Amino acid sequence: MKRIAFIIATIVLVGMSFTSCSKPATPASITADCVEYVQDGNYAAYVNTFNSTEEEKAQLQELFEKKGKELIEEQGGIESYEILEEKISEDGQKAVVKVKITYGNGEVDDSNFKFVKVNDEWKQEPINK
Repeated sequence: MKRIAFIIATIVLVGMSFTSCSKPATPASITADCVEYVQDGNYAAYVNTFNSTEEEKAQLQELFEKKGKELIEEQGGIESYEILEEKISEDGQKAVVKVKITYGNGEVDDSNFKFVKVNDEWKQEPINK
């Protein structure tokens, strides 16, 4: 019985140490998440990375589910991606992440993801800005 209690206590402590050591999301890590969300067709998670109202997010999600999915499928899906560069402004309030996306049909696209800091969290700038 003591052994089981010890094992449970160890698991809890290890879990807590990992939680307390987690780093805040960076523009580069959010960009990687975004590409993976699109790759997986998880447009709800993708639009939640934007600095937009809930109404704007709903419109974006609908657009991505209708047109974005179709475009990604036409290109053979996303085969791979590579974060090339993360530039954060001197004041630490804006950032641009350059990413290279390779599609299943062999096409390669260099894209820039633009971010703004909102309440100490990085959010993508709306597409139309």
